[in-house]
Amino acid sequence: MSARRPRRSRADERLAKERRRGLLQFGIAGAVILAVGAFYFSAVSGQRSLDPVTLCPENPLSVTVLLVDVTDPMNRPQQQDFLNQLARLKNSIPRYGQLSVMRVDSTSTNLLAPVITRCSPGTAQDTDEMKGNPAKIQRQWESGFSEPLDRAFAGLVRANGAAESPIMESVQSVALTEFQKAGREGIAKRLVIASDLLQNTDAISFYKAVPASDAFLRSDAFRRVRTDLRGVDVELWQLQRLDASTTQPRALSALWEAAIGEQGGAIQRLYNVSG
Repeated sequence: MSARRPRRSRADERLAKERRRGLLQFGIAGAVILAVGAFYFSAVSGQRSLDPVTLCPENPLSVTVLLVDVTDPMNRPQQQDFLNQLARLKNSIPRYGQLSVMRVDSTSTNLLAPVITRCSPGTAQDTDEMKGNPAKIQRQWESGFSEPLDRAFAGLVRANGAAESPIMESVQSVALTEFQKAGREGIAKRLVIASDLLQNTDAISFYKAVPASDAFLRSDAFRRVRTDLRGVDVELWQLQRLDASTTQPRALSALWEAAIGEQGGAIQRLYNVSG
């Protein structure tokens, strides 16, 4: 006859149940700790250390440059439309994206320096109460990003009265100092040129006549000002002159499209500022 297995006492059964219950509770607690830890790590890792003035991280996620050439005074409709476009541009900058504003100027002595550089820290819509402080981020966007840019924009509508307009040299400077920095190879880049598009220097001038695209792109003068715009999306905001019918024919914007394309850039928008 086989030996009979001893019956477990009620105390043993109760002890086994308590052990199973303890293991289950331990497993649940461990899962909760892991979930909270993962959530906290996600929230912290999504935040970046920002410069106290520019609000820029060490490596911005995108770079946009507004290059402005206001030679002649704007009328009221032009000023309003220009400011409208600037507001749209500001609001389009993504979180941790950089916006730099520059004025067309001579580069014979020094390359261009930004009038202002700011990065968007994001808005309240970029976070929630669980992962951050939406109200704090919104205040930071308004006081550290939006308002300083608006103050800079207000000064852009004034004519500079310069005798020359080295627009192409300024584009070359922007490419070298902003787009071609080490570490920016794979990020989105955008160049917005707000100008009457009338290049005017001793070497290249479109004032008297707009040259044929093919001949201009083969010229020594163009070779000296060309640069690498590969990977750069370009917008042309053309400011209309009083004598636009003679000084700003369709061939002018077509020449700029050809020149940008020859340097590897891609025209995404050609906009005629109202007025």
